[in-house]
Amino acid sequence: MNSSSSDGLERFQTHKPENLQERYAHRAAHMKPSEIRSLFAVASRPEIVSLAGGMPNLSAIPMDMMAGIVETLIKDHGQEALQYGSGQGHPHLREQICDVMALEGIKANPNDVLVTTGSQQALDLISRIFIDPGDVVLVEAPSYVGALGTFAQYEASVVHVEMDQNGLIPEALRQAIKTLRYQGRRIKFLYLIPNYQNPAGVLLPADRRTEILDICRSEKIFIVEDNPYGLLGFDRPSPNAMRAEDSENVIYLGSFSKTIVLVFESAGL
Repeated sequence: MNSSSSDGLERFQTHKPENLQERYAHRAAHMKPSEIRSLFAVASRPEIVSLAGGMPNLSAIPMDMMAGIVETLIKDHGQEALQYGSGQGHPHLREQICDVMALEGIKANPNDVLVTTGSQQALDLISRIFIDPGDVVLVEAPSYVGALGTFAQYEASVVHVEMDQNGLIPEALRQAIKTLRYQGRRIKFLYLIPNYQNPAGVLLPADRRTEILDICRSEKIFIVEDNPYGLLGFDRPSPNAMRAEDSENVIYLGSFSKTIVLVFESAGL
């Protein structure tokens, strides 16, 4: 090895890394460790019987049938399945998602559906598009920690609205909006989980859904309806999705991660 290359190696080995924190974007200062990641880390411990994570029961999945479907897909449509596709999602998949949404009363057009890597990515996209620092996002008290983390990342001011055993209380929502308007604060949207709410597990009755829709419509606040559990009502069917009652003022998120398996996780907007 010549002296120039030796000197270069020595310089490389003794060079100290820069303090990268000085280069972080402003929003990085508001980022916090993922509570979901921490939850799953605990749930994966062998001595833990966890009732906390929303993980599907894989022992109930017909694995042989799933393997056959994947094999047929690769054999018959491998060139298409393994290649880049539409950024909005495969057209036929979006048509089938519309069929699933119809089970909850939603008349959807495939052109209005966006396939994402789970509802979490959809929440990120919604936050990126609509939230400016300091904007208010209304949520149930308590609410889904994954959504709260996303809203915090985009520097939203999250305001919790009281619930009871029947879900979000319309009068509490009305009062929260009145107070925030008086304070001159800008409300961007209401985020709620009407079916088997996470983490409370309550089901929002049809009459409350209608009242909440009326309140938000009159106050010009749109709703983000997160509905991963709507098709899991075994004792009684869930009320129609709020999107079914108001397609103009409701962004609807659905997911296959609770009804099929995580690998097929997606969301419709």
